[in-house]
Amino acid sequence: MPRRKIPTKAELIQLQKLYKTDEKIAERLGNVTPQLVAYWRRKKNIPKHSFPKFSREEIKELWERFGDDYRCGLELGISKAAFYNWRRRYGYMDRPAFLKLEQLELNLGGPGEAIRRRSHYGHQTLSQKVLAEKVGLDRVDPGQIIEVEPDLAMSPGSAGLVLDHFEDIGLNYVWNPNRIVLSLDHGSPDSSDNTAESHKSLREFARRQNIKYIYDFGEGLCHQLIVEKAHILPGQLAFGTDRRTSSYGCLGAFAVEVTPLEMASVWATGKLPLTVPATAKVIINGHMPPGVFAKDVILFVAGKLGSSGDGNRVIEFYGTTVTQMSISDRFTLTSLASGMGMRTAVVPFDSITRRYLLRRTNMPYRPALADKDAIYSVSYEFNIDQLEPQIACPHAVDNVVPVAEVEGTPLNQVVIGSDTSGRFDDLRVAADILKGKKINPEIRVIVYPGSRDIYLEALKKGLLRAFVEAGAVVMSPGCQPGDNNLPGRLAAGERCLATTGSNHRASMGSKEAEVFLASPATAASSALRGAIAVPTGYL
Repeated sequence: MPRRKIPTKAELIQLQKLYKTDEKIAERLGNVTPQLVAYWRRKKNIPKHSFPKFSREEIKELWERFGDDYRCGLELGISKAAFYNWRRRYGYMDRPAFLKLEQLELNLGGPGEAIRRRSHYGHQTLSQKVLAEKVGLDRVDPGQIIEVEPDLAMSPGSAGLVLDHFEDIGLNYVWNPNRIVLSLDHGSPDSSDNTAESHKSLREFARRQNIKYIYDFGEGLCHQLIVEKAHILPGQLAFGTDRRTSSYGCLGAFAVEVTPLEMASVWATGKLPLTVPATAKVIINGHMPPGVFAKDVILFVAGKLGSSGDGNRVIEFYGTTVTQMSISDRFTLTSLASGMGMRTAVVPFDSITRRYLLRRTNMPYRPALADKDAIYSVSYEFNIDQLEPQIACPHAVDNVVPVAEVEGTPLNQVVIGSDTSGRFDDLRVAADILKGKKINPEIRVIVYPGSRDIYLEALKKGLLRAFVEAGAVVMSPGCQPGDNNLPGRLAAGERCLATTGSNHRASMGSKEAEVFLASPATAASSALRGAIAVPTGYL
């Protein structure tokens, strides 16, 4: 075995900041012992990491106050097990004799979770609550600049740019490999020499850094995987180098897009300055009429609000319509926020979110809820009881009209699935319409399941068979045809109706092509007719 290169003093100090003990550093480096790490430290005059010391009085006061290892650990910034060891050291093994108010708080989160008591009359929105929690403040205000550490740092195939910036910084180790997620969904299978080289570098980088969450070709769309695998949880903060990062708001998380250079800084230091955004409140009430789905609702809202936002405003969705939506529908709402010129979007945590996460994670989390007297920069309220199916016409997400107004417009291609509408519920709606029928021979139909799990579920339930028998082409799980030379690009003068989240010029190929955005039901109905069609008669 080749001899390992001895880390420099700066590298050892950085490793010690990240992993604390010699045992963890040895595990991180691989093929070395803790004794060897200790020897290197002594030779380079690096003292052993000293853990914080807590007095008997501190441990006793917290234990009598909360009576729960997890919550006491949160107060001290240590783990549940670490607090248990501290109270065992001081002999506090019995439950507190008296029940205190803090021990009566309700558990709204995941299994084994206890939620720190929060005030609900501090004029703070949900988004402000999340950011205030991250910096340890009681409140933050719009326009305030804070430095935050994210719970998740996600980069898709474009992470090659992040890697270039990170290498320019000159560090050998990332801040926290367990909080970094890489996804090679863009441009996969490798569609060019440059893409192949970039993906190779990312795979090698992930192995060197012990980044265990790297999703390669065929796993699916990065944002779907983050939600599906519960990499982000309610009340947490996420950064991503993709405009659809706002999708994670469907779980009650605060997720924003950052540049590759900013992400490289996060990889290196774990910190990034962030300006607290203003918050817009959008209330949607009513029941969705036949033929109307979540995509129609968010397109309607985009048409009313426009897409010329200042780029530093958050939407928080409320109302009876939203509370009845599944996580799949909420994903569709929040993923289009960036197309509306918003920084991100959030749907508050509730019982639907909790049930969704129960099947996916045992990790504890602390949801954030807006104060009852929260102050919003602006509020909008919509009723959708009489809403018709909606469609976004070229070349803007907010160029929205009822489908009936453009019915009969000839099409050349239909894309179902991908980023905003690629979940099982979306595919099922389209498959039910196409089942037993034939797609118009003048139309090309491409289906993109959102992830491998969705693909397998659709295969198991016969959805993919319905697509193929109708004449569609089912692609591997992943992203829409776009700027990555993927199949399905449009020629000049062609028209496409897609369930994706972008219809700007050249979003699917030629600048002379036109892209319409609509729901999976409208897309499937239009595929049968060969032109844009109102889906109501096909359901």
